[in-house]
Amino acid sequence: MVLLAIVAHVALKICSPKIFFCFRQDDAESNKISTFAVSMSQFVIYIKLEKYLSEWLTHTLGCPVRFPNGSNENAVIRAFIQQTPEGEKPETAAEGMTPIYIPDSKAKPPESYNYMTDSGKKAVREAIMDLFTRNLWNELRPIDSINIGVNTRIAAWCEMHGIGLDRVETVRQKYYRIREAYKKRGINLQNFTRNNSDKDP
Repeated sequence: MVLLAIVAHVALKICSPKIFFCFRQDDAESNKISTFAVSMSQFVIYIKLEKYLSEWLTHTLGCPVRFPNGSNENAVIRAFIQQTPEGEKPETAAEGMTPIYIPDSKAKPPESYNYMTDSGKKAVREAIMDLFTRNLWNELRPIDSINIGVNTRIAAWCEMHGIGLDRVETVRQKYYRIREAYKKRGINLQNFTRNNSDKDP
């Protein structure tokens, strides 16, 4: 049963030599890399993301990542995708890089437009980070007044979203930074009702 689960998780299709690398936390070792193969007709860009961010993204939207049609992230990709400059070598998969599908576009067909500069990739990463931040805040904020330690809540949230438990502290710090950013502008979002603290019992 365990072997079948591992095979299903890896889902390696021998349809193409093009291999993508994605971090997944649901292996026995959270840093273990899972590999996936897709058709050569699909075009992707590779973006370096923090492990927790890549795990969250691929757990939610697959590997390679496919953003929904009409999403802000696809709009950013379309805005900065370019034709590959003459003499530029095609980008290839590498450990630590997250593959993301280039959305279809009549104005910029992926067959011709499949190159992005480092600055363009930075813009895409910022869009992904914004999406992560909103997801984190929208799902954890409603239970902030419940008397459960913030570490427990964030660990459960990370596990639910495919993020390795060894990266919970990184996510916790990000959650704190969101609250502190509001606090500096005079908006206190911390709820002190029901003797709630930011420490586990």
